[in-house]
Parts: sequence; structure tokens; C-alpha cells
Amino acid sequence: MAKHMSTNDRQGTRRAQAQAPANGEKDAAPGAQAAPQAEGPHGGAAYGQRPVERTLVTLLVAAVACVAIVALGELGILHYPEKPEPAPAKPAAAASSAKGSPGRKSQDSGTSAADASTSDASDPSSSAAAPSPVVSTKLAEMFAKGEVKSIRVLGDSITAGLGCDGYDAPSDTGTVVYSGPQGSYQESATTVSTWANDFRAYAAQRGVTNFVNAGISGFKMQYLAEDPAAWLGDGADVIVVMLGTNDAARRTSDEFCADAEIGLKAAAAKCKLLIVVSPPQNRRTDATNNFDMQRADQILTSLCKMKGYVHVSFLDTLQLDSEDFNADELHPTTAGSHKLWQAFKTQLGLV
Repeated sequence: MAKHMSTNDRQGTRRAQAQAPANGEKDAAPGAQAAPQAEGPHGGAAYGQRPVERTLVTLLVAAVACVAIVALGELGILHYPEKPEPAPAKPAAAASSAKGSPGRKSQDSGTSAADASTSDASDPSSSAAAPSPVVSTKLAEMFAKGEVKSIRVLGDSITAGLGCDGYDAPSDTGTVVYSGPQGSYQESATTVSTWANDFRAYAAQRGVTNFVNAGISGFKMQYLAEDPAAWLGDGADVIVVMLGTNDAARRTSDEFCADAEIGLKAAAAKCKLLIVVSPPQNRRTDATNNFDMQRADQILTSLCKMKGYVHVSFLDTLQLDSEDFNADELHPTTAGSHKLWQAFKTQLGLV
């Protein structure tokens, strides 16, 4: 009976098999809905579920990209950035053997000679010549134009010539160079071997007919400030003032600064050109200094810059413990005084 199934039985069996779950899957729980199966772009399983195919596709895409890049590069369409070549090393500059002028110091208070020597040798600007010692050419220009007929030099015993040859000689001009609270004083002899008389001889050769050496032993900037007219007289085309040595022994630096501002202003009003000179350094044995000549030089330098006066410095012109000074280490010898004149001449560009 089982072998001879009717046609209807066989059709029913096939329908039941068609309705059974495919691929041997179990029936879902009653009421549950079967989760949809993810399909790839071609209706198969998802791409991420096929690691072998994913790897092959990635390698294929990379290979095609490499071939395309190489082809574009060969055709000149795609340019590869070139690796910059390193700049050639600069040759080391030879160390300069040139050195500053012996015995000269930098006059710039902000830069010392030692600082200047540290300049980069490879810098072209460092090979320039040393700074000129000339601080002003105004006096030289006035001489060249014939504008100087009278000169008056104010100072102390260094200007008068104490310690120089011929200082004991009486005045040979009889000119009164000061008349005021401190007394009355005549000009020292024109034959004294002092720097002021060296200047006198130079000026006479250039048309100066009235030269007065108003250097007086023991005098100070204080006296010029207290009674300018007593020392300046009628003035002159050019006035030169070198004071401060005696102030250092009897005044404070602040007092000297105040006196200098007053006295030099009065002197400037009596001339066409005012030249202020810093005294040489000293190691005086006759008194104790309240401030040294370096401080005096700083004060005068600053004041001259502020007021526009010509400034000459004798600070380092002479050498202590040498034949430049007498035994007192304060007053220059004849040789030392001639050096002061040479420094004056050089710094003012006089030939």
C-alpha cells in the first residue's frame, strides 16, 4: 500500500517539502520573524563576511593605482617634488690679525674696546678701518675760512704750565686774565713750555692776533660758575675750558656737575665756538680727591652731548708713573704737556 501511493498523495508530499525551511535551517520560534540575510552587491553574502575576497580586491586596487602613478610620472603629467640640495658650507673666514691702535681706548661709554674685538670676523663690516680719533672739525673749518681772530683758554695750573720749563718766568704780556672775588691774576709767560702755548704758536700761524692763556693755578669750575665775567672778560671767537682737577679735591661730583652747567653756559654765550676739555688722569699727593678724573670726564662728556659743545678728552693721554708727570703725579712735565697739545690737535683734526 505504501509502494503504491496515489497521485494526490505524491503531490501533497512535494508541497510539504517545498514549504519546509531551506538548507536544513530549523523552524523559527512561534511568533518570531526571521532576520533578513545581508547581501553583498551581487546578492551574495556581505563583503565584510568574505575576508579573502576583500584582501584580493584591496591588493588589486592598490596595484592599479601604483601603475597609474608611474605611468603619469613617465608622461610628465605628474611631477614629483625634488629633494632640495643642502646649501654649500661657507668657508670659514680667516681670523683677522689687525688690531686697534696701540694705547687707544674706546671713547664710547656704551661699548668698550674689548666688546669691539668680539665682532664676527666673517662680517664684511667688521673689516672697516678703526674709528677716527677726530671728534670735531669745526675749529679746523673756522681756521680754513679765516673766522678765528681771538682765542681764550681757561684752565688751572696744568694750563698755566706749573711743572713745565719756564714756569717761573714773569708775565711777558701783562694781560689780566682774571679780576674778581679770587683776586687779580696776569697771564703766565708766553715762553712757558705748556700745551696752551703750543696752541698759541699754531694759532698765530693761522691769523689769530689775540690769544690769551687764562690758566690760573688752583682755579676751579666753581669760580667760573660764581663769576663768569671775572674770568671770561670780553670773550673770544673760540673759548677753550679745561677745569675739574681742583674741583675733585674740594667739591663733590654733584657740585662739579652743577658748576659746569652754569659756567660752560656762560662761556658759550661769549664765543662762536666752545671747546670743553677733560683733564688728564692723576694720582695727586697733595690732596685727597672726592671724585676721580674719570668721573669728571663722564660728567663733561654727558653735558657736552646734551648742550652741543665740542668735547676733547685728555683723560688717557698721559701715562702715570712715567716721564709724563712730575713727582707729584699731578702736573705734567714739559714732555707730558706737549703730548696734551698733540692730543688736542689730533682730536680736532688740526693739521
